[in-house]
Amino acid sequence: MAGGGSHSKEFRKRMKEIRRLKEKLKSYAEHTLDLTGLLDDSRDLVEQVREKLEEVLRESEVITEVITLSGERFNAKDILEFINSAPQYQIEMFREYLAKELARRKKLLGDMKRIAREIERYTEELGVYVPFDIIDYDKMCFEKDECYFLFKVEIGGSRYLDEYRGSIEDLIELFKKVVAQEAKKMLRLISHAKRERSRVARELIGFKEMLEEIERHIYSTAILTISGTKLSRPRSWGRMPDEIVEAFGMGLDRDEDMETIKWDARRLKDGFIVYGANPHLWPDFYTWFKESLLQSRVLTILLRSFRREIDEITRLPIKEIRGYIARIEGLHLKFTQLSARELLEAYTKDPKTGKALEPEPAVIFCGPNDEKIYSTASYK
Repeated sequence: MAGGGSHSKEFRKRMKEIRRLKEKLKSYAEHTLDLTGLLDDSRDLVEQVREKLEEVLRESEVITEVITLSGERFNAKDILEFINSAPQYQIEMFREYLAKELARRKKLLGDMKRIAREIERYTEELGVYVPFDIIDYDKMCFEKDECYFLFKVEIGGSRYLDEYRGSIEDLIELFKKVVAQEAKKMLRLISHAKRERSRVARELIGFKEMLEEIERHIYSTAILTISGTKLSRPRSWGRMPDEIVEAFGMGLDRDEDMETIKWDARRLKDGFIVYGANPHLWPDFYTWFKESLLQSRVLTILLRSFRREIDEITRLPIKEIRGYIARIEGLHLKFTQLSARELLEAYTKDPKTGKALEPEPAVIFCGPNDEKIYSTASYK
């Protein structure tokens, strides 16, 4: 029996080391996929991670640090160093954890797509557009129809962070109930937006004509990028300081003496177009535009309209880009459209250095009178 206690102690120490190694490699795999997104199953996973982490470290100024359950800290540099120097058996363990986590995330992605399809069909049945976006989603299943779900979703103008136990079918039914409640709010916001549009059109001569020109080029969804020397702040932002707005990526950008705010645009089933990613912004847009025009006197408007066609070469959605200059004279809004050539030159020249840039792929630069310049050869 002599030495038995020593062997037992060594065994426990070794098992503890193995558990810590497994925990570390599992954390490495999870953080890696957070940084890189899904990987290609047909290629070596570890080699893909090496390539993607090298790219992340080249392009990122801030390196996120993660803490494991045992308190060990690591970041992308540590993972890359591990890949380049660890013994082969640890690399194989890492590859196995990557494969398991990748398969798990693909299943979660399949769930999210299924939920989104079901909710989209349901909103079509309701006949009311209700924005629905899954921000975070995870689950742990005990039996086939018994899972524990953790999720963060945006439904309509509200964000829900919650947990739920049941089947995925039960979860979808839960989301449908919330969508039905939010649909009533969406109808009120759409009615409010229509009233605001009419009011501002009465107050600002030429506003109706400018909107009609822009909106005839919004087929389904689009992005309006509006710049001026002094833009108003949407009322839905409340009294938040600009620093908070910029930190949370709510749409405000500054470049020297110019301010820019982007507005998502969507054509609804009845043809009416709403502006703003959050429905609470829909009624704000019209007053915001008028106040921004009065404050800046001149606004630059870039309209990026998404078509249903896909570019054959890049597999990207084809986009049409138009540019307008809006100015105020008294209470008269007057606007002119940039030519396709002016747009192309603006998009292919660095404004600070003057150096030529490659044109964005899958884009059609559009000017007045159906003038077009194509950046892609696969769609003409």
